Amino acid sequence: MKQLHSFDELSIIQDKIVYALGTFDGLHRGHQRVIQRAIEAANTHNGVTVLVTFDAHPKTVLCPDKVPKRLLSTSIMDDILVKMGIDYLLRLPMSEELMSMSPQSFLDVLTDHLDVIAMAVGTNFTFGAKGAGTPAIMVDLLASKGIEVLVESLLPTEEGPVSSTAIRKAIEEGRMEEAAEWLGRPYQFKGIVIKGDQRGRTLGFPTVNLLLPNEMATPPDGVYANRVCVDGKWYDGVGNIGDNPTFKNQYHRCEVHLFDFDQNTYGKEVTVQFISYLRGEIKFNQLEELIEQMKIDEAQALSILRG
Repeated sequence: MKQLHSFDELSIIQDKIVYALGTFDGLHRGHQRVIQRAIEAANTHNGVTVLVTFDAHPKTVLCPDKVPKRLLSTSIMDDILVKMGIDYLLRLPMSEELMSMSPQSFLDVLTDHLDVIAMAVGTNFTFGAKGAGTPAIMVDLLASKGIEVLVESLLPTEEGPVSSTAIRKAIEEGRMEEAAEWLGRPYQFKGIVIKGDQRGRTLGFPTVNLLLPNEMATPPDGVYANRVCVDGKWYDGVGNIGDNPTFKNQYHRCEVHLFDFDQNTYGKEVTVQFISYLRGEIKFNQLEELIEQMKIDEAQALSILRG
């Protein structure tokens, strides 16, 4: 997948183009349907797919104090798009100038002097100044150019259409299985392993410790069944988000005890998946109580992960 960062760079593409347009802030199953529709159309016409999105959420310009937490990092998003088979990714820098473009101007820069045959969008896609552009307007503006607009309906669930807002709420409430169902994958983030107080090792439960990324949606404090990718290999584990109230002078972090694992991970970038919420944080009066509960947590996580 080749990455582009401006409209001008589109001129390098000499093939027939099918666009997938959207914010794609969660790259959830609804977004994936739009992208798959574009890929299928490109394959039919022996063309290439170009996914057009932004390097930041539109609210960073429109209302910076209300920017939603992210559901996936840029690097994880790119990994998923490569696996899906996207040929080009145009990630436009979010700016006031971009947000003030008229729908006509936005479509013109995507189509002028290029062999565009189709654009795939979701039914709720809006673009251009004040969100004036809609799929219906796209149809009208592109008709004279013979460009087909492929409109994908929203993906329904019992609680309403799949949306980044609903997924974010599920994550923040610890409903990890629902979040995974709507995302099409477990919720996950990457981080650099830091050195902890090494208390877990003395208790028989050594942990991989990470600071929580500020920009990401964060599950509630508590204990989880986790999977962690270290050096390209996945390991099962049981983890905790919080400040470990049993001990003094702690700080908020994520720590995961990996099963069948004994490696030095300090300074490495790892990926942590949150599979299931087990319980909230508990302050124990005795170390023996903590150790006993950790054994129970480990058995429950093992049952979930290996079942």
